[in-house]
Amino acid sequence: MRARPLATAAVLALTTALLTVAAGPACPSATTAASDGRPATTRLAGNTEVPVRGGSARFDAPPALFAALRARGVAVAEIDTHGQVSPHHSTGGMSLGIRSGAVTNSGGKVGGELRFTRAGIALINIKTKKVARVTGFVGNLSQGTLSAVLNRGARITLGTFTRPRINASIDTEAAALRMNTGVTVTAAAAARLNAALGTTCFRGGGPLLHVRIDASLDPSVDLPTALNLGHGAHRAGQEDQEAHDSWA
Repeated sequence: MRARPLATAAVLALTTALLTVAAGPACPSATTAASDGRPATTRLAGNTEVPVRGGSARFDAPPALFAALRARGVAVAEIDTHGQVSPHHSTGGMSLGIRSGAVTNSGGKVGGELRFTRAGIALINIKTKKVARVTGFVGNLSQGTLSAVLNRGARITLGTFTRPRINASIDTEAAALRMNTGVTVTAAAAARLNAALGTTCFRGGGPLLHVRIDASLDPSVDLPTALNLGHGAHRAGQEDQEAHDSWA
């Protein structure tokens, strides 16, 4: 008399198996099994951090600020990666390498971070011999801030900038981030710079730097997918140039 219970159990097992196969996974998972058996997180499109593999940036003082510095006897000189101040005065700018960082799509605008080489710029008051050494630049692209170390002390937020749209800043053909923007000095940084130099050249909310960035992105990444560029991806630069022209 056990034939009926056994047959019923077999039918139930087969039905359960068929329903499981037909239904598939209960819901899409953010994790998948890695080759070594450990769970591996799968990033969603548009939320991926694309590594920065290098690049360069140009930092220039706006003409009006540079003229004000010169009028007050403040010269500008570059600092190399070893911390040595150049004996030759600059024309108001410097070139920095980009050593690392990452780029993301943050609400349709450029996000992430750029870390520049340890070189920097020195502001020298010729009359008083006071020097403001500004090194260790870091650009927080998600917050639109530029920070640095002043005279080897604590890191300060030098200024802020308008975050550009991600579609207008990514060159998908060259795998590059291109930005052309103005940096406005914060009130705290203006006070610190003035105190270090013994001047009144800097005013909170005034133009501090014009920055041109050309950062190389990981060429193995599918940028339109990783940064959720959609159909708006194109060669970057035109929109940023218009923004710079209006800022200058």
